[in-house]
Amino acid sequence: MINTAVKAVIFDKDGTLHDTEKVFLRAWKAAAEDCGGISDIEDTVRDCTGINLQDTAVYWAKKYPHISFEAFLAYRSLHFNEIIRAGVPVKPGAYELLEYLKMNDYKIGMATSTPMAVVKDHMERTDMIKYFDAIITGDMVTHGKPAPDIYLMAAEQLGVDPTECIGVEDSMNGVKAICAAGMRAVMIPDMIKPTNEIEKILWRKCNELGNIVEILEEMR
Repeated sequence: MINTAVKAVIFDKDGTLHDTEKVFLRAWKAAAEDCGGISDIEDTVRDCTGINLQDTAVYWAKKYPHISFEAFLAYRSLHFNEIIRAGVPVKPGAYELLEYLKMNDYKIGMATSTPMAVVKDHMERTDMIKYFDAIITGDMVTHGKPAPDIYLMAAEQLGVDPTECIGVEDSMNGVKAICAAGMRAVMIPDMIKPTNEIEKILWRKCNELGNIVEILEEMR
């Protein structure tokens, strides 16, 4: 058990701060139809949730060698951007938690598998970028989640030891990355519920972002 004081909170983005995993699922399904129909696309979405674009491409090439990943990705991006044209959906309690962390002098980081260009656009559109001291994206590391690299890089940029960090995720690949980095893992399940294996390595499982304020208050 990690007993050091918490100095930083590092967030995943999609499904954790931004309520976009359901949007991605709609976009994946629509793109699958554009590519002639892929019957098991929901299984692929589940397996690829939390991993970066490079690793998704490797997964795709093995599972669908007859379908161009580049073409699929272009369709998926088209559908996703059309859906969020009116705005990027935000998880309940996100702003309140970020404001609490900032007001109480916690370092705030992001470790997301999403590419930087997309992250920056979404963070600016939702006025969240001002809260973050470090943002690490999937295109900045060689080994994506469930490897710990992205969380370790975030801790380094924040200037804190991994044991002083809480990592917040909605995906099992993300939780594995947090734990491999030596941090405390908080999971707020979104579309994917944790397995028994994941439950055993979690520090906390929460229903919503606001629960993290309660946890930190109890530790003060």
